[in-house]
This record gives sequence, C-alpha cells and structure tokens, in this order.
Amino acid sequence: MGLINSDLEKDLEELPERVATALLEWRMKTLERERTDALLYAQFKGQDKGFTATDIKAMINGDQSHYNAVLEEIKAESNYKRIDETLMGKKKLASLRTAF
Repeated sequence: MGLINSDLEKDLEELPERVATALLEWRMKTLERERTDALLYAQFKGQDKGFTATDIKAMINGDQSHYNAVLEEIKAESNYKRIDETLMGKKKLASLRTAF
C-alpha cells in the first residue's frame, strides 16, 4: 500500500510540470501553424492573379505545409490533453484515498 501511495505522490509532483510543458508545446505549434498560414497567405496574395479571400483560404488549406503544421498542432494538443487527463485522474484518486 505504501508503494502505491508513494507512486501516486510522485505522479502528483511530476505531472503538473509535464502538463505545463505539453501546454507550451501545443501553444508553440499553434503559433507555428498561424505563422505558416500567414506566410502562405502573403505568398498567394503576392501572385496577384485576382484571387478572392475565399480562393486564398482554399489554396492555404490545400497546401502541404499547412497540412503538416495542422497535424503537428493536433498531435501536441492530443499529448497535452492526455497528460492533463492523467493528472486529473491521479488527483481524483488522491482525493478518494484521503476521503476514507
């Protein structure tokens, strides 16, 4: 029983830092995706072929670099949520153990 409690305590000490790191990574990937989209917008707008904003948005969404940036953002978000949910589960377990 003591080993389980020490593992739980260790997790409760370590997981908040992992959550913070994962959140930072997710936010950085979001910024990278936004930057990629802005660069693509400028590139397509600079072609000056009479594209409408809708045309440019469609070209951005169809670009491989946009796809890669979105995929990285999704992976980072998924990792953050996984670690955060693990932390929430450990906190609930700790709460239940102290309730009895």
